[in-house]
Amino acid sequence: MSFVLNSGERQDVDGGGGTYGYGKGAFFLASRVGTVLIYTRYREGRQLRSRLIASALLSSTAMNGVPYTGRHWWGLPSRDHCEPITDRDAEVTAHRLGLPGFEEEETGTTVVVLDPDLSDPTMPDEDHVDMSVEAAGRYLADASAWNLWPVTLADRAVRLHVSVSAHGVRYPVPSEHDDAVLANFATAYRAALGENGTPLSCMRPRQELGRFSHADTFGAKVTSPAAAELGLAGSPHHVCLMRSPDLVVQYLPGPSKPHPDVGYAAVFKVNDDLDRTFSKSEPPTHDGWIDAQLTGRDATFVRVARRRILEQCTAIAGPKMQSSQTIAVPIGAIAQKLGFLLSGVGGTGASESDEDVGRIGHGFGAPTGGSSGAEPPKHGRGRTSSPWRRTRPVLVGAPFFASHAGRAVLVQKVRVSGPAALRGTASVLTGEGSLETARPAGSAVPQILGWRVAGNLTLGEQVEVTEGGEYELLVTPVVDAALDIAVESVSR
Repeated sequence: MSFVLNSGERQDVDGGGGTYGYGKGAFFLASRVGTVLIYTRYREGRQLRSRLIASALLSSTAMNGVPYTGRHWWGLPSRDHCEPITDRDAEVTAHRLGLPGFEEEETGTTVVVLDPDLSDPTMPDEDHVDMSVEAAGRYLADASAWNLWPVTLADRAVRLHVSVSAHGVRYPVPSEHDDAVLANFATAYRAALGENGTPLSCMRPRQELGRFSHADTFGAKVTSPAAAELGLAGSPHHVCLMRSPDLVVQYLPGPSKPHPDVGYAAVFKVNDDLDRTFSKSEPPTHDGWIDAQLTGRDATFVRVARRRILEQCTAIAGPKMQSSQTIAVPIGAIAQKLGFLLSGVGGTGASESDEDVGRIGHGFGAPTGGSSGAEPPKHGRGRTSSPWRRTRPVLVGAPFFASHAGRAVLVQKVRVSGPAALRGTASVLTGEGSLETARPAGSAVPQILGWRVAGNLTLGEQVEVTEGGEYELLVTPVVDAALDIAVESVSR
């Protein structure tokens, strides 16, 4: 009754996501002919039953002075409405129409959108462009992830499984296991709902509003067109707002961090006892909390929640970088002495000789992914016998951030001219430009994750390569620290 006959009627369902019925309307809007097929299998006592009906939601009109609502149904005509066809008739008709059937004891609903509108949602309406079926499949998989990820997490007691295929081709739905930004949002979500979540409260009247947490990101970038429609692009600096049943309401932007490669992914979930208040603040599209729609305490709670969230974001983002002037002088000599202060300076330093570069591959990485020609520490690294001289490593460019197995890593490219045994090291640089010898209690240290050779990852500090070329050293970054990355040739 609710789905087929009463679209547009407000339905406050405990634990449900719908309020006005606009979600159901989206099915009809996605059809160029405003028509969908609805096939349901459900349990009535111990018996499995089926229903099938077609429904259209079109514009209202008048014919011969008689108004018509624009609602149409196809099924079994009844006295004042249209009944679905049921049970065996429904199953046979659904099969003839090409609808997927249900397995054994399976229950659920299949909705078929007839003649789907595949207009590219990333383009302005005036620049109408249709996506291919394959592009639509990829976009749908992407949009499913960014709107539904909290309810798809593998460790949930009740979990939603999403799969997407187009013309028989399956398109993977991004998850925390293969997208670094989603992984950070998932980390923040679990922290917010756990013991480490930060409660945000209203003081007058005193009321806990919900729980907040965040995860810092390093080099993790949002490139998804579907996420861009939700306001996410580049390094995240957003709070995922949600209430029961943990569907994404909005990605609220906060102040960004000073460097474009560093960000944060945060989550705020409303306390269940205020769920109805925040539900009332949402527009029909459920994509924001608007206190102007409320009065009294309800308006105060929504307004203060936004303020508390942005206060947290401001503290996370930290002070803004001061603008700097460009000085048109060689920076190599300065970089050798003050490399630990310079971020975003590429190369190995203008005053470093080719011989020095051949002797030791040396780079400088920070949370910004910068590189500098800081003077190599006097550890004797890279001092090998003459037969290996031509295979000594050279670091190529600046280290950069990438995603590996759902987490951010620093990647340093290394070039050798022939077979070699290579060893990488990574250390924290102190403010004086020397290597840290004793870390502060409780602080993290960088680690060599491994070497990527011909697309395969070899774990550990050392690797043997059988020919010259470029290889990648993967390093786990450290929050708010400058790193010294070095590579040397070692005896095999």
